[in-house]
Amino acid sequence: MKKYLLSVFAVSVIALMASCTSTNTSSPIIESSSNEPESSSIEESSKSIPTSSSQSSENKSSSSSSQAQQSFVENQLSTESGLKINFKAQGARIDKITWGAKQIAKDGFTVGRCANRIAGGKFSINGTEYSVTKNDGQNSLHGGGRNWQGPFANANWTKVEQTSSTITYSISSADGEEGYPGKMDMTVKYTLQETGELTIEYLAQSTKDTLCNPTNHLFMDLNGSGDRNYRNISLWIDADKYTPLKNSLPTGEIANVEGTQFDFKIEKTFDGSKSYDDNLVLNGKGYRKVATMKGTSLGVQVDVYTDRPGLQLYKDGSGNICLETQMFPDAINHGEFESPILQAGVDFYSKTTYHFHSIAQ
Repeated sequence: MKKYLLSVFAVSVIALMASCTSTNTSSPIIESSSNEPESSSIEESSKSIPTSSSQSSENKSSSSSSQAQQSFVENQLSTESGLKINFKAQGARIDKITWGAKQIAKDGFTVGRCANRIAGGKFSINGTEYSVTKNDGQNSLHGGGRNWQGPFANANWTKVEQTSSTITYSISSADGEEGYPGKMDMTVKYTLQETGELTIEYLAQSTKDTLCNPTNHLFMDLNGSGDRNYRNISLWIDADKYTPLKNSLPTGEIANVEGTQFDFKIEKTFDGSKSYDDNLVLNGKGYRKVATMKGTSLGVQVDVYTDRPGLQLYKDGSGNICLETQMFPDAINHGEFESPILQAGVDFYSKTTYHFHSIAQ
């Protein structure tokens, strides 16, 4: 993991130096956001990597171009086309995404250690039973913690790096936190391309075998309306099957979506009258395109790419839809599902991309 972070830092320094000495305006730029705290409320990690404050000062000292001096401002990535993304250290979250003058997404907090539900807050690894914090009735949701969002969403992560196109956060979760075994170090790196591709990369390592199933809980309203109107939203998901639920927990069955409300194999208008908080079994393996959502009134489209096996489709009561890439819910208690166990000393890596662009493209 240290090699990975050092490599990220080296590449980022080169990219930063280039941005300070060039007047090229085709690359993503960074503008100002909030002045949220940058120290982890759990435990700081990756202290060998300089914080962004020194990098920001170094950038501002450049006299090669006034535009370059203004291009680096804290905690926001943006593109020439008008896509703008604000971040916060709390939850290593995407605070908001705007398209021109319209907000199209918000509150994309990082979920961990384990996204979705664990039945009874109990599981076994290597014959040892663990009990984790229950924060969803008798179940554990999104890693436990004091509310449903989970501990990673409520902690202040350390921002270890920021460049003209990337922001990287890290956190260290103590052995036994919320009942999980092993000290876990995790890094989340956001990269924004000028073409509108926001990539999220997760890297983690634990001192003991544990669960690792991170995701981002980004709420999207592609029409920028906030009026709970889903009629101008269309959705396609590359999934032939889903995991049926009973009392919000998977039964263990993997069923066909055909004839159900979860059949989005052919793009169709999203039915906002139905309730959604369900896992779809994505087709294919490896990093691939798995979903497309369109806001037809504003003309915004998002394509989702991931290497994860599942996608949690969630609808809230305010017109927002979440497309959360992750392992299956309660997978640790279902041998028929892919295991979310991260072995001690083994690097975990996962990547998801949300590509925002015009429907006409």
